[in-house]
Amino acid sequence: MVLIQAMKNQFSILLILFILVAFISSCVKEKNFPSAPVITFKDITNKKVSTTDGLTTLSGIDCTIKFTDGDGDVGVSSTDPIPDLKVVYQFKGIDGKFHPYDNSTTSGFDTLNFPYRIPDITPQGQYKALEGEIKIQLRGEPLFPFYPLVPLQNATFRLAIIMRDRANHYSDWVYSDEVTNP
Repeated sequence: MVLIQAMKNQFSILLILFILVAFISSCVKEKNFPSAPVITFKDITNKKVSTTDGLTTLSGIDCTIKFTDGDGDVGVSSTDPIPDLKVVYQFKGIDGKFHPYDNSTTSGFDTLNFPYRIPDITPQGQYKALEGEIKIQLRGEPLFPFYPLVPLQNATFRLAIIMRDRANHYSDWVYSDEVTNP
């Protein structure tokens, strides 16, 4: 009888411990990110094609960034006129530094930017923190708009990217790896 009572007590203790461990492990931990968006560069890949003059050139670029936002106010509504992701095309000059493209045939500084609109992705519920990836796809001409000012062969560029949330908090600028036209 004493043995059966001891086994019941051990079983009860094990059952309580199992339920306690299951309860604690099932709790969702709230992610704690800053309220301003934070972006980091993940990767960049290029699509190559042969041109009619026998050169191989780029036909497209895919760039992926990771992001976090503590209050989840990433994305704009369809009526918001201001884009929330800006990509600036920069080429490597003969000085070895990156410069925004400037078309010298136009008046004033004419840089090549690509504004993007992220759809409103605010999560439902109590916890609004967001974490994810954004893939930016650049297709078509001009991927090397400074040609013929800079020869296409071995021309090197990168993308500079910044993100804005609906509270007008800005991320820091991030820069892609260098891409060299073959």
